[in-house]
Amino acid sequence: MRLTVFVLFAALSLAAPAYAACDATPVVGARAEARAGDNLMATLAVHNNGDSVCQGTRENPNGYMVDFFLSTDRAGPSTWTIYAPTWREDVLLRGGRVSNTNSVPAGGNVRYGAPSYEIGPFTLPAGIPPGAYYLCAGVDMGNRIAESNERNNIACNPIRIRAPRVDLRRGPQPSQQPQPQPQ
Repeated sequence: MRLTVFVLFAALSLAAPAYAACDATPVVGARAEARAGDNLMATLAVHNNGDSVCQGTRENPNGYMVDFFLSTDRAGPSTWTIYAPTWREDVLLRGGRVSNTNSVPAGGNVRYGAPSYEIGPFTLPAGIPPGAYYLCAGVDMGNRIAESNERNNIACNPIRIRAPRVDLRRGPQPSQQPQPQPQ
């Protein structure tokens, strides 16, 4: 009898999670090279690995948002990133907070920037030394939604920052990037 009760208890504990929660994870992509002051377009999707809905701000004013920031590592800050016009670690890019977000169903995805799935432009700050960096997207940096895993909220794309172009008449200039056309 004890063995039957133990087996039944073990089976039920494995079948049902302790509580239902969402688990938002970003997926980000961008070009591999840029210069300080450039505008970047990026791709963004938010995946929900959890077993309940991750609420976005369109349905709940306290839903998740996404920050795009530049970093020398893949770690990111522990809370919202902060904008600055010049380089510093984990700087929020100008235009880099996605605050109008859709809810993500359990096991589902939401892609941003339809129809081409690119969002932006996000402007890189001035004064970035040339080198290897990461363009990162952090979902729910303000911890507004309850998640089963808070350790997978940042995704990063490697990006090489090149030296600014030098015009001997005008000095260093950001590279010229085509601007997105309004839809």
